[in-house]
Amino acid sequence: MTALYIILGIIAFFVILLSVKVAVTVHYEDDVAVSVKWLFLKFNILPKPEKEDKPEKKKKEKKKEEKPKEESEVIPEPKKKKKDNMFVRFYRNRGVEGVVQLLKDTANAVGGMFRRIGRAFLFEELIISLTVGAGDSAETAIKYGKTCSVAFPAMGLIVDTMRVKKYNIEINPDFIYGKNVARLHTCISVRPVKLINAVIIVAFELLFKVVLKLLKHSKAPKANVEKQVNK
Repeated sequence: MTALYIILGIIAFFVILLSVKVAVTVHYEDDVAVSVKWLFLKFNILPKPEKEDKPEKKKKEKKKEEKPKEESEVIPEPKKKKKDNMFVRFYRNRGVEGVVQLLKDTANAVGGMFRRIGRAFLFEELIISLTVGAGDSAETAIKYGKTCSVAFPAMGLIVDTMRVKKYNIEINPDFIYGKNVARLHTCISVRPVKLINAVIIVAFELLFKVVLKLLKHSKAPKANVEKQVNK
């Protein structure tokens, strides 16, 4: 009984750890900065710290004398008949409709996994700032209009399809200097346990709806036994 409590305690401990959010922060202005935070741990992914160059040690290469290969007559092996794989046998047994249904079940399972994974991520912050400029005022105005026609619908699509807590997009034309400046700041969080759940669910769906069906209907047909009738 004590061993059971220990096992349950270990499982509960890992479930609690996997339920803690992992936050990824991305900031772009002049350079890209990426950091990952989990509990009290923080890792700076970009920019990478510069490493001091260490003198490389010279390695002596030893040359091995290659022995001449003796020419020998190669006797070609008899070709073996290729056996039909399970997909071919499944097609023969179930036909086109069976293959189409199998593909539909696979696509539904994988699509459901990606939907669950997408909903597992949360945009804590999504801040975008763009400054658009060109050669003269007319070109700047045209470029500004094109940028707005692309950027605002893209932000709306992200907000509608993803979970976004705080967001803002700002686009300004630069009629004086004609400079192009882009700034991005986002913080994305996810609970690892949700990703694991999505993978487990799709694994069971593929097992029962695809793999077992494929194995069941891909068996080779049994040989026909001729009946002899003695009169």
